[in-house]
Amino acid sequence: MTAVDHLAYFGLSDNPFRLTPDRDYFFPSRSHTAVAEVLRFGLEQGDGFLLVIGEVGTGKTMLLRTLGAELSKRYETVLLLSPLLAPRELVLAILSDLNLADGLETAGHDHLLHRLNDYLYGLATSGRRLAVIIDEAQSLPEESIEQLRLLSNFESDTQKLLHIVLVGQPELLEKIERPGLRQLLQRLTIMETLQPLSRREAAEYVHYRLQKAGRGDLRLGWPARRALYRLTGGVPRRINKLMARALLLAYARRRKFVDRATLGEAAASLETPGKTKGRSGPLPLLAALAGILLALVLLGAPPFAATMEKIVGQGLRLVAVALP
Repeated sequence: MTAVDHLAYFGLSDNPFRLTPDRDYFFPSRSHTAVAEVLRFGLEQGDGFLLVIGEVGTGKTMLLRTLGAELSKRYETVLLLSPLLAPRELVLAILSDLNLADGLETAGHDHLLHRLNDYLYGLATSGRRLAVIIDEAQSLPEESIEQLRLLSNFESDTQKLLHIVLVGQPELLEKIERPGLRQLLQRLTIMETLQPLSRREAAEYVHYRLQKAGRGDLRLGWPARRALYRLTGGVPRRINKLMARALLLAYARRRKFVDRATLGEAAASLETPGKTKGRSGPLPLLAALAGILLALVLLGAPPFAATMEKIVGQGLRLVAVALP
């Protein structure tokens, strides 16, 4: 069995749930659309620093790639995806993305800054500005974040020459709020949070991707939609992983659709081995409760003995139901 086999089985022309940030599959959720609008507004207003926070898997990189392609029509753009860089390396990475780093590999830090400054002033004369977008910015060393603050000083008498968009997980905001970076925090004009999909949007997201891959008629029933949201919390990456596995399982069982049971099987198969060991469940909890109540009954603690006996009986019956 190959990936092509199971996609063909469902009449899909493409894998709709791959984990790579393919812009063709960008789903404009309410939160993604709102964040994109705010970023556009901030850039148009000439704001120097903009911040976007989002949990793992909420679609930050997909949003950046989609927005970056749009912004490139009006701005010069730099998109850095691996920001674990020292200050000099950060400036060199920006120049490299702009194809300005030839012969500068061994240049000093000050020389790199002068090269970037000259480029920004030349860009401004043509009516354009530079937008530097940094993904996974929580990985930036503090000294590199401070370097970005200094870069934001590149400005003319009337406008900023450089816009910086920092995108990362919640730890990024915690880092920026540290005392040593308080000057940067004061310069942040826009801080937005990218939210997971709502229950309705999660189902729409699945249908949207299936339609893009050629099966707009392959839809989840209501029980499956509820299970989808319960199992993923509306996080796009989790949805992709779950649906990719569910399609594979449905193919293996020769089912023509994904139902609630298939989603449950898929979720169980994606669990990390050993993850469920030691996990609390109804059986150990009920057994412990029954043991405590039984002890109280045996001790004959008045005036609760009769009541406790009834509760113990109920508890033991529940334990029996919970047994596999």
